[in-house]
Amino acid sequence: MYDPDWSSDPDPGPDWDTTSKPDSTAKRDTKSKRDTASDPDWDSWDSDSDQSPDPDSTSPSKTDAKTDAPPKTDAPPDTKPAQSGSPSPDLDHLPPADNPKAAVAVHEALSLLGVPYRWGGTTTAGFDCSGFTQHVWAAAGVKLPRTVQEQAKAGTKVPLSAAEPGDLVIYYPSQQHVGIYVGDGMVVHSPHTGTTVRTDPVQLMPISAVVRPNT
Repeated sequence: MYDPDWSSDPDPGPDWDTTSKPDSTAKRDTKSKRDTASDPDWDSWDSDSDQSPDPDSTSPSKTDAKTDAPPKTDAPPDTKPAQSGSPSPDLDHLPPADNPKAAVAVHEALSLLGVPYRWGGTTTAGFDCSGFTQHVWAAAGVKLPRTVQEQAKAGTKVPLSAAEPGDLVIYYPSQQHVGIYVGDGMVVHSPHTGTTVRTDPVQLMPISAVVRPNT
């Protein structure tokens, strides 16, 4: 063990009793070597081992344990993602789409609430944003391009005030995100890693364009 008072030993003077503390320097050197030899190699320390010298200190094993906590999303406090495969009861009041194909796309979007986000995903195992909108419109027999920028050109642009269920909502000036408008000021989208397909207010993010797909 490290002696906290070692550094405060008085400077040995001519009256130092060498008989009362024989070989103190040698003991310290021997002790230091022994402690050094028993210390774990921190550069190669395995977080799964039990070699942690201080169980109360923050160690890689404790840090790893925290990763089991569910990922935090940035959903608004009142937004509760629904379970996959069933529309949220709170969305039963949404207006029907006038266009039959748009109605199918909206129904498909609502049925996928709760599906996890997956980068590059285009299936029910996981969607990215444009993979999600491409999938729901494919269910209605309409083929959309793969990327957000391409989908922004795959229809007629309309003002937000004239948006109808089924319209694509393109976000940010760089057109890097897309969702599908479902009416009543709501959009369904697959936001980002750690989240699921969910509903949000349509103006949650800066809108670049509202596009009505060519059917």
